[in-house]
Amino acid sequence: MQISQIAGISTLMTAALLASGCGGSSSSGDNVTVADKTVVSRGLITGFGSVYVNGVKYRTGGTKFTVDDDDGVESDLRVGMIVTVKGSRDSDSSGTATHISYDNELKGPVASIVYDTPDPVNANTATMVILGQTVTADRDTTIDDDGGLTFSNIQVGDVLEVSGFVTGTGLMATHIELQDNDLEIEIKGVIENLTANSFGINGFPVSYDGTTKLDDISALAEGLYVEVEGQLDGLGTTLIAEEIEGEDEGLDDDMDEAEVEGAIYDYDSATNTFKVQGQQVDATGAELYPSTLVLADDLIVEAEGHIVNGVLLAEEIEQKGKKIKIYATLSAVNGDSIGFTFNSIEILARVNHQTELEDEITDTDILLSDLSIGDFVEMEAFDDGSGDINAVEVKRKNVDEIRVVAPVSVWDELAQNVELLGIEFDLSAATYKDDNGQIIPAVTFYGSLSAGEFVKIKDADSDGVFEQAELDD
Repeated sequence: MQISQIAGISTLMTAALLASGCGGSSSSGDNVTVADKTVVSRGLITGFGSVYVNGVKYRTGGTKFTVDDDDGVESDLRVGMIVTVKGSRDSDSSGTATHISYDNELKGPVASIVYDTPDPVNANTATMVILGQTVTADRDTTIDDDGGLTFSNIQVGDVLEVSGFVTGTGLMATHIELQDNDLEIEIKGVIENLTANSFGINGFPVSYDGTTKLDDISALAEGLYVEVEGQLDGLGTTLIAEEIEGEDEGLDDDMDEAEVEGAIYDYDSATNTFKVQGQQVDATGAELYPSTLVLADDLIVEAEGHIVNGVLLAEEIEQKGKKIKIYATLSAVNGDSIGFTFNSIEILARVNHQTELEDEITDTDILLSDLSIGDFVEMEAFDDGSGDINAVEVKRKNVDEIRVVAPVSVWDELAQNVELLGIEFDLSAATYKDDNGQIIPAVTFYGSLSAGEFVKIKDADSDGVFEQAELDD
């Protein structure tokens, strides 16, 4: 299967749940034997060659994999899936996974879909309704193209499996797959309006009877968090439950160290508390990154701290970024990476077995060995804070404008330059635009920047002079 990076969450990014306490020692693979910290981490997969989750490279030599409650293998996983990793860490950026589990958030037919432009090919976002749930996707969502699914050809009636960030109104999709079995339907949520033969999940009706299997629960109860599997009735308006499984909405009740990443929902400004992926977070004592960060619903963050009585007491909360994009000529092609050079500084990006490689000129799939220095490519990648940029899509194409989309780390309004990916770019000849494409003064552009803000710069004629700089929302 190939992964097609074509839809995505504008705000989407990486984060995780990490728990750490006293550990043993490890000498797995390329790791030097050190005292490790035990860890459990929930977050977005951003790369392979090991598994990258929440800024940590987890070695997987002896890892047990669980996929949708069944035994699995690493090749079942995809960039963009949200997983839970259990194991140990020997540093801030590396560890060993003993167990990695994946479970989708929703599986069902698309009842409606609306793109943000009349032509889906040019759209940046799509809003779908699946089992009564609102699912949003954008250019950072990964789409498994097995079966020919692309962002622009999603149809009403397609049965999709969705992994994503839970919000107060639905899901921000991080990964989508087309299903070939339209009878396997799944939904997660809290039981509402329970009767002797029915209840609701996020407002969607569910029916059950004496033949319905209960798993990990002795009896149904109002407010219980469950996953329901079954089939839709003839009208497609009620899920007939075949199995109802009790689920843990948050993490463990007590954990010395924990990190969780996702979209904020149920934010209470009075108590400075909220939920992320079902985990209750108390941000009262947290240090915010950037310091100007304003917490609000739907903001993608990573919260780090420790869990007491089921509440994550956050010590740090960091806003997370999105996909890096570089459209430029290759300056290096190695056995497991490609490179781009700007101002005599090279940017390297890892390429692995999950990276989609395509020749857009001939419309064919290619191998890394088919690429050469001097080829013009479009690359989309994740930098999850581990020090590696992981390419998820590389397309060779005819020479086009050079473009870099990346988070800004340093900027100078007087000199009119920005630093992206460790490289200083001169923007003194640039026209500045806001995130709606409207021209703005330089003072407004630089005054709007904060560390981690994504900026898009363009060099239309490949002469090394960037003529346009834009805030990238």
